[in-house]
Amino acid sequence: MFRIDSIPEVVAQGSVKKVYDELKDSMGIVPNVFKVLSLWPEGLELYVAMVKGTMFADTKLTRAVKEMIASTVSRINQCDYCVGHHKNFMTQYGISSTVSEQVVNDPQSAEISPAEKKLLAYVEKVTRHAYKVTDADVEGLKEIGWSHEQILEATLVTSLFNAINRFADALGVQPEA
Repeated sequence: MFRIDSIPEVVAQGSVKKVYDELKDSMGIVPNVFKVLSLWPEGLELYVAMVKGTMFADTKLTRAVKEMIASTVSRINQCDYCVGHHKNFMTQYGISSTVSEQVVNDPQSAEISPAEKKLLAYVEKVTRHAYKVTDADVEGLKEIGWSHEQILEATLVTSLFNAINRFADALGVQPEA
């Protein structure tokens, strides 16, 4: 299933079992991207807390926008595992399957708002060349209506998914059966 060992659900104990049970209760499954971290229980707990706090919490960005960001980052990084999951999450959070597909394929031609297109262009720049982000890039987001808090969240979600894509691909995480 992965390039390293992991703890299967049926033999999980202690904090790993607790995290698995919480994930199963809230998501219906234990996604493989979490299972791959099971050999490091503290890392698994921190990672789940970070993902829940970033993606699942009620924040300044809607869950649909967060999923557009996750999908865009994952497409750029060619992380098929994450693209598949987050394209599905977009539809769960109110984006039509047609528009979800458009966002994954080419956000700039997708049927989304100009503000969302500008945000996803920023996400792409952060993903490809974060060191080239300028004051003008951030000012442009503010001018089109994104708040400081939303820009911060978008940058954090972008950074989080760049990290997730890297370890998912490096460790060979595949879609759940």
